[in-house]
Amino acid sequence: MHSYTGEVLVTTERCPERVIILHGAADQEAAGFKALRKTLPNSEVVETSSLNEYLAALSKQDFDVVVLDYDLPDIQTQELLTQLKLRDNEPEVLILSDCNDPKTIRSIAKAQKRYVVREAGWVDAMSQAIRDMLRIRRLEQEMAFIRERLTEANFKLEDRNRRLDDFCATIAHDIRGPLAGLILKIEYILETHTDSFDERTTALLNRSVESTRRLIGVVQAMYEFAKIGFSGAKFSATPLTPLVKEVMTDINIDHSANVQVLMSELPTVWGNSDLLRRVFLNLVTNAIKYCHREDVEIKIGFEGFVQRGVGQFAKLYVCDNGPGISTQDAGKVFNMFARGADADRGADGLGIGLAVVQRIVELHQGMIELTSEPHEGARFTIFLPTEAIELPKR
Repeated sequence: MHSYTGEVLVTTERCPERVIILHGAADQEAAGFKALRKTLPNSEVVETSSLNEYLAALSKQDFDVVVLDYDLPDIQTQELLTQLKLRDNEPEVLILSDCNDPKTIRSIAKAQKRYVVREAGWVDAMSQAIRDMLRIRRLEQEMAFIRERLTEANFKLEDRNRRLDDFCATIAHDIRGPLAGLILKIEYILETHTDSFDERTTALLNRSVESTRRLIGVVQAMYEFAKIGFSGAKFSATPLTPLVKEVMTDINIDHSANVQVLMSELPTVWGNSDLLRRVFLNLVTNAIKYCHREDVEIKIGFEGFVQRGVGQFAKLYVCDNGPGISTQDAGKVFNMFARGADADRGADGLGIGLAVVQRIVELHQGMIELTSEPHEGARFTIFLPTEAIELPKR
């Protein structure tokens, strides 16, 4: 048994496991069940010899394992099994019988119940079966407890991330105004008092304007990044082929550059079309921006469907023939404001493009991976769901 206080998981003493037995009153059986108690010293074993006694015991408390004598007269075993299945705790069931008919055994096995034939060594077989069932039940309870705690932790983490995003968006929004006002003031001074400053002062003021504009760009990027989580609420079936074609028409490509984009037929995924458009826009523009070859080639394709724990996902890729990404840079390309060594060669940008891509993919419960070698291009593999994903609820 466990309790959860704050961030500390506390394990307390476990309640005794309970076993209830419905059997006849034969002396041989009574002796067998008496021996059973010795093999289960830490369990509470309740014996009943009539249906009324059995039902009365079940009405008072829950049991982990129920042992039913299949041969008792006037007992509708199937009805009893159905009643047990409907109980909140749904105990494990062990069937005990003299019958070793294969057809009967298969019928019991089909119902996913343990079956012990009352023959030589039946008490040991029954004891072992009950111990196995109790052990499995303990493991299942532990797994259920862990899942519950992980779900609770995930909800807390999501709530903290949401509040952090809200805070960042608010701060970024509040900072933009004063910075824009600062630029206007400096520009006004430069325009109206140009003759009053020497060359060095004018240069410093111009550099101040440029630095402030860059800072506004950073703040704006932070604001947009923080707001991504809020704009991704409405999801629907989204065909990717027309979406990516629209993205390609929106990209302003220098006509003097030889840029070739090869795209195969893409599937329909479950997502937010505006956010997914941003994913492909960022990946393609990044590939063009950092490729210093005369001929730029970008491939966008679909590799099939894969099954993950929460559902079916489409496996997509965007790859290029650019300079690739070094091992040192590959581990941080999805970080905010991270820029590789190629950024020093004149490529503009703030280094949030791939961070935004990863954030959007994760909002879709998907995943993005990078595979790259220096001078051999970069390949981004994206997993997006093909159907709505129902996450656990509190």
